[in-house]
Amino acid sequence: MDNYLAPEIPGYAQSILKSTFGANAEVQSFRWSDGGGLYNKVYCIDTSEGSFILKIECGRIFPSTRKGQIENEVEGSRLFAKAGIPCPPVIAHDFTGQEIGVRYILTECLSDDWPVMARFDGMDDAGKAEVTRQALEIYARMSAITNTHFGSLLPDGPLGRQRTWDKCYRAWFDLLVNDSVRIGLFTDEELAIVKAAAAKPLVYSNTYTPTFEHGDLGPHNMIWGHVTGGENALYVYDFGNSSYGLPHLDEYMVRRGGLFGFPPCDVVEERNLDKHLYDNLLHDFEGMLWKEAEKLTEDYAHMRPWMIANIEASKKDTSRGHVTAFAEKCKAIL
Repeated sequence: MDNYLAPEIPGYAQSILKSTFGANAEVQSFRWSDGGGLYNKVYCIDTSEGSFILKIECGRIFPSTRKGQIENEVEGSRLFAKAGIPCPPVIAHDFTGQEIGVRYILTECLSDDWPVMARFDGMDDAGKAEVTRQALEIYARMSAITNTHFGSLLPDGPLGRQRTWDKCYRAWFDLLVNDSVRIGLFTDEELAIVKAAAAKPLVYSNTYTPTFEHGDLGPHNMIWGHVTGGENALYVYDFGNSSYGLPHLDEYMVRRGGLFGFPPCDVVEERNLDKHLYDNLLHDFEGMLWKEAEKLTEDYAHMRPWMIANIEASKKDTSRGHVTAFAEKCKAIL
C-alpha cells in the first residue's frame, strides 16, 4: 500500500464488500486512484468478487454548493444509464454515513484508470475521431435529460428545486455569499457590492428548460475503456457537481476550451442562447472560492504531490487579490 492510502480505508472497503457480497468476499489489493480531490478520496479495489472503484466523501465540503457529492454520483449515474450514456455501474452506496462511518459509493471498475485527457494525444487518428464522435453523442444525449425544476438533482440537495433559472441563480448565489460571510472573506463594502450584483435582475430573451448539467464534463472526467465483457467506449464519471441548469453548458465550456479535437464552434451563438447567462458571476464566484476551499482542507494525504503543494501554498498565502478582483467584476455590472 502506498502513502496515499489512509489506514482506515482497508477496513471500510472490507466492510462494504462483505455487506454487499456476503461474508466470504475478500479484498485482495488496493490501488490508489488520482480521481479524488478536495471532496473525495478514490481507490481501486481488487477483490474476490471483481475490481471496483471506492469513492469516499471527505468530511468537510466547501463551498456548500458542492455538498451532496454521493447523492449526485448515484443519481447522475442512474440518469446517464437510462439515457444510454456509458458510465460505471453503481454496485453499492450509502448517503447517511451510518453504515460504516463515511458516505461512499462503490462502482464497477473500468479497464483503464486514466482519463481521456491523458490518452488523447497518443491515440491514432481513427481513435481520436471515434472519441470526438462519441463525445458529441454524449453531449447530445445529455441535452435530452430534462426536468421540471432547476437546482439540485434530488429534493434535499443544497440548491433545492427552483421553478425558474432566476430563482436557481439567486439560491446558488445566496449559498456562496453565506459561505463567504462565515469565513469572513469580504469587507463590508465588498459584501454590499457582491449582494447588489446578485440582486440585479437577469435579462434574457429565451425560455430555458432545466437540463442535466454534469458540472465538469471534459476529457479529464471521461475514460476510454470498458466494463467486464463490454466493448471500448467513452465512459463518463464524477457526477459530484451535477445539477439541473442551463442546456448545453457543459458542451459550451468544453468547446470554448478547444478540447476533444472539436471543430471551432460557439455553442451559445449557434443555438441562439443568451451568452451572458453562460459566462456568469456564479462561475467566477466559485472559481474565486477555490483558494478558500484549499485553505480549509484538512485531509489531503490522498492527493497527488502537486495538489498538496497547491493547498499548502494557499494556506500560507494571505493576499486578497482574488477576492478584490471578484468584487470589481461585481461592481462592473452595477
